[in-house]
Amino acid sequence: MAAPGPAASVALQPLREATRELHHALDSRLRIGGEDATLADYAEHLRALRPWLAAVRDALAGSGVAALEAVARQLALRLEALELDLRDAQAAGPATLPALPDTGTLAAQATDPGFAWGLAYVVEGSRLGGSVMHRRLAPRLAPHPMRYFAPVGAEDGTPAHWRHFVAQLGEALRDGAAVPSAQRGAVAGFEALMPCFGLGRDGGSAPSPSRDANLHAS
Repeated sequence: MAAPGPAASVALQPLREATRELHHALDSRLRIGGEDATLADYAEHLRALRPWLAAVRDALAGSGVAALEAVARQLALRLEALELDLRDAQAAGPATLPALPDTGTLAAQATDPGFAWGLAYVVEGSRLGGSVMHRRLAPRLAPHPMRYFAPVGAEDGTPAHWRHFVAQLGEALRDGAAVPSAQRGAVAGFEALMPCFGLGRDGGSAPSPSRDANLHAS
């Protein structure tokens, strides 16, 4: 598949700029990204992701945009892979309870197509990051299959899937008036995810009494 065209590249830039600090704050604090990441870290990562992925799936499923409803169906497949991975890693460390995102607010805001595309940008970008994690961690965590980080629902492979998504994003945001809404959606996606990893919206630690004090991702 060809590289994304000019419209797609123009659409990506404002979303990257709007989320750059949040993205860095999250990535720099994820235990799964460490050189000594373990299977227990992977399981903890999945437990934290699970409620956020479900919230994003539901929001996109109700967006009224066919392409984003397709993303929601792919998210359902990724959640199935996540559950299988947690089943196989059930003995890998104690479970902790992640904070729950505000699913109602995300769903209500995702009725704005621009917002929904911004939200999809975050979750599809996480798929790219997962493919990098899979290459790095699969040899170390073998024989665990790490299904969630594999290209679930992306039959042509993750890079091709991303290019296809970005091309759709570029078309959706061709009208510049939709870009601010997409930026809000992308920021909201990160802000809903941060508490699931015990982080405040500014990327600082936000411990909760419901979570283990030694949460790996904080």
